[in-house]
Amino acid sequence: MARTTYDPLDPDPLFDGTLDPDLDDEVRPVVRPRPAPTLKRDGLALLCAAAIRFEAARRGLSQMQIAAEVGLSRAAVSDRFRGRTPWTLDQVGVIAELFGCDPAVLVNEPRKPVRDIAGNC
Repeated sequence: MARTTYDPLDPDPLFDGTLDPDLDDEVRPVVRPRPAPTLKRDGLALLCAAAIRFEAARRGLSQMQIAAEVGLSRAAVSDRFRGRTPWTLDQVGVIAELFGCDPAVLVNEPRKPVRDIAGNC
């Protein structure tokens, strides 16, 4: 008989493996896509954080590598990636040089792809 509840303090648990998510290889975490930040809805700090996070991932740069270039700890870069702490203009300039792009790319909203504008998703 399968159990319908799980009590971690039960000294004599009865499991058949059907209700334990650790034993079920089919269980996958739910990943909910979130919309890209916008200046109007999220503000410039979150927009900039998302752009830097995206460009770093696109170029294969780690938080530690960015921290070394900017002169911050990895934890401080993590806070900036998450939008908890805003990037300073000087830091955005250093990161833009590291990425080889114009700083405006990191502080402007990305343009919508042509297929989204035309409604041909």
